[in-house]
Amino acid sequence: MKKYSIGEVSLRLGLSRDTLRFYEKKGIIQPDKEDNGYRSYTYEDISRLLDIMYYRRLNFSLEDIERFLYKSSLHSSRSMIQEKITEEKEQLELHRQSLMHLNQLKTNYDNVKQGLNRYQIGKMLSHYKIEDNEEVNDLGIPDLCAPFQEYEIKEKHVKRKKDFFLLSEETASAMRMNSDLKKFPILKWETCVYTVIDSDSLIPDEEKILAAVNWGKKQGYSLTGTAYCGPVTGYAPKPKKEDETEEDPVKTIHYLELYLPVST
Repeated sequence: MKKYSIGEVSLRLGLSRDTLRFYEKKGIIQPDKEDNGYRSYTYEDISRLLDIMYYRRLNFSLEDIERFLYKSSLHSSRSMIQEKITEEKEQLELHRQSLMHLNQLKTNYDNVKQGLNRYQIGKMLSHYKIEDNEEVNDLGIPDLCAPFQEYEIKEKHVKRKKDFFLLSEETASAMRMNSDLKKFPILKWETCVYTVIDSDSLIPDEEKILAAVNWGKKQGYSLTGTAYCGPVTGYAPKPKKEDETEEDPVKTIHYLELYLPVST
């Protein structure tokens, strides 16, 4: 029977010598030892290593692989495969949700880049409006919600009316939570004056809200007299001034989205 050296097996299978020795130490394979002390592998050893590589590709642990190869019946092996299918589906769902959140985060940062201190007309997308803090916690979604404020706009004055949380309907749908949230009102507007404000505080300066109001009126839009404002997810360090050093503490700047609904 033809025998293969550890170097030949490593080259043929693309496994390092350390990996082959590790599998041997774990008892998954047992190559023969020649009189000169060198390991030798048979065709069956190579076939067994290919099985190990296959199961590793499927994310099975070495302990599970050992059970597959030496200890499991057909029935128990099938049960292990079914458990792995369930586990992989759960991981796939988590990755799908993470990808959705990452895309939303990228959009948020794009909004800052494109909308910072610029006025434009846009939509306020559909969000669930949740006014009870306890319900946010009970639903287990505080990390998915954005704290927003509603303001009443007078001629030369802005009055803060209420605070609440917004959860985008897109996020709720991706998380399959719509049925749990159907009792909450939906907040959305087809047409708004929109801008992003940079602020040292999560509460916007009254002057910046009024500046957006004046811009909208100059463009000929009739506003509803209400404004909604809340932070863009995440934060960025405030740029250092020329006279600041690396030792000076980094200040936090908040980016706030401001929506001024337009009357239809």
